[in-house]
This record gives sequence, C-alpha cells and structure tokens, in this order.
Amino acid sequence: MLKTNIAIAGGPCTGKSTLAARLFAELKERGVDYDLVPEESRKLRGEFGSCRSPFDRLYLWRQQEREELRSRATGGFITDAPLFHYYVKARQYSQEPRDDLAVRELFRMCLEIGDRYQMIVLADDPEEIPYCNDQSRVGSKERSREQHRLIRAFVELFHYERLLLVRGSVAERLATVLKTII
Repeated sequence: MLKTNIAIAGGPCTGKSTLAARLFAELKERGVDYDLVPEESRKLRGEFGSCRSPFDRLYLWRQQEREELRSRATGGFITDAPLFHYYVKARQYSQEPRDDLAVRELFRMCLEIGDRYQMIVLADDPEEIPYCNDQSRVGSKERSREQHRLIRAFVELFHYERLLLVRGSVAERLATVLKTII
C-alpha cells in the first residue's frame, strides 16, 4: 500500500471527526500504520478563544501544518482539518478590506501544498448526519452548511481527482473509504 494522506473535509457537524476517528481505529486494528492529526484549533480555542480575523487563520494554518509534518506513519495520516479549510473559513469570515491580505495569502498557501492529501473525503449530503451544536461550535446550521458548500466547491475545482464523496451512516462512509484505500 502506498502512503496515502487522507483529509476528511467539510463544514461543521458533517461527521468529519467521527469518521476520522473510526477510520484511524479501523486501520490500526488491521495493522496499518497511520497517524491521526486532529483539528489543532480545538486545543488552541481553550487557550486563546475563537478566531476573530482571517489573520488568526494564518496562525492556525501553521499550527495544523506543523502537526501534519510531524507524521511519520508509513501509511500516512488522517486529518479532519485539512489546510484548505483555513482558507475557506477566512474567506467566509472576511469583513474588512484589510482581511483580503490574509485571505490571499491563505489561497496562495493552498496552491503550494500540492499533493499533500492523496485522498479528500467529503460528505455528499451533509444533512445525513444530524446537526448538533456542542461546546466547540458557535455557528448556525445555515452558516455551517454554507461552509460545507464552499469547501466542496474548492475541492471540486482544485482537487477533483482526489475527491471521494461518501454517503450514508458513519459505518457506510467508513466502508466506502476502506474499500478505496485497501
């Protein structure tokens, strides 16, 4: 099996973290060496609070990228916070003309990561996973679904050949990904 870095992409409450954890556990049970690179911003949110500007997203990008680059697993890594998420979020939350500086830089950085992710898994229909607002989420369902649409558009435009759309329950999504990589 070739090294395959897997990005579980999409908007909030679309099952990314759940699928990433289940996929990681399943691969470990099968003896495949993978690292799980969770969303670094969740750790930082407790210390610094929520992002207030696209410039904050530049910092979060660097922290997430550092964790991805630390991965030494022979199979690759699985992340539920691919780097291009930070560009899409910065673009969505840009309010002042000055914010465009950070948005442009994040876009340029997206283009530079090249083939970092060999597979990008995205929910075809985010409504299949019930939306729930927990302590780590502050946005509305409408805003979250809009973010999902923006992320999907970005992936379809720049990484279509790596896109794997999944449907159904978490177990069905997991089976689809496993069938593709094993």
